[in-house]
Amino acid sequence: MRKESYLQSVSKVITYIETHTDKTLTLEELAAVAGFSKYHFHRIFKSVTGENLADYITKVRLQNSILKFKTSAKVTQIALESGYETNASFSKAFKKRFALTPREFAKQTKQRKGDKMIEPQIIEIEPIEVFFVRATGDYKSSASKAWEAIVNFAYANDLSTKVKTRYGIAHDNPSVVEADDLRYDACLELLDTSIQAQADVGKKYISGGKYAIFLHCGSYELLGETYKNIGDWIVQNNVELRDEPQFQKYLDLDPREVQTQDLRTEIYVPLQ
Repeated sequence: MRKESYLQSVSKVITYIETHTDKTLTLEELAAVAGFSKYHFHRIFKSVTGENLADYITKVRLQNSILKFKTSAKVTQIALESGYETNASFSKAFKKRFALTPREFAKQTKQRKGDKMIEPQIIEIEPIEVFFVRATGDYKSSASKAWEAIVNFAYANDLSTKVKTRYGIAHDNPSVVEADDLRYDACLELLDTSIQAQADVGKKYISGGKYAIFLHCGSYELLGETYKNIGDWIVQNNVELRDEPQFQKYLDLDPREVQTQDLRTEIYVPLQ
């Protein structure tokens, strides 16, 4: 099997893990997703990602649990939704990774009071098929790396006139998760979906359903402040969230053609 096929298979497994953090994931199940023998899959996964499979699953579950602390959910509920059978096991793993117990983190999170902000638009969307490139690291560098890779893919396949929309998925909270572990996906929705995925470019769906949409105007580097305000909105309104990542829809197809202060970004927050 060529290296490109290994990369595509492991990419499928990573997407599967990130969309099934609330269930027990077995080696047999994940090996089947990848199309590998269970006897070899964990070695292939570590070779491609540099991480043990079990450690990666634990990391993703904990990082995905962070946003849930903005809601009215109890720690026990968050533990169960994150794939932990007991509150104690979740608390132990959480403290080991973030140096705070879940209750300490919840208290800090809900102490912050935000300014009054404009209410978002609430809409329902259909699933969106996208091509994506994943990069890790601090968001400024990882986003730049991911977009460079997927833009090169688009030009190499003569797709520049077939791009419908650009999306970005910043999976993790940079105030809690270490910079080296931040996950960012640069995504393109294409008018032509017959194009095949490649080694570093995968295909997946952004989940459909109910979303709150917030409009951010200005530099991408100031998105962090808008996300803080969104967190306040979630807390103040006791909003129930779906176990899906927030994502960004960039309303400007080519940001190089727009003044920084005129850039427009919609932030989609998944609602129950």
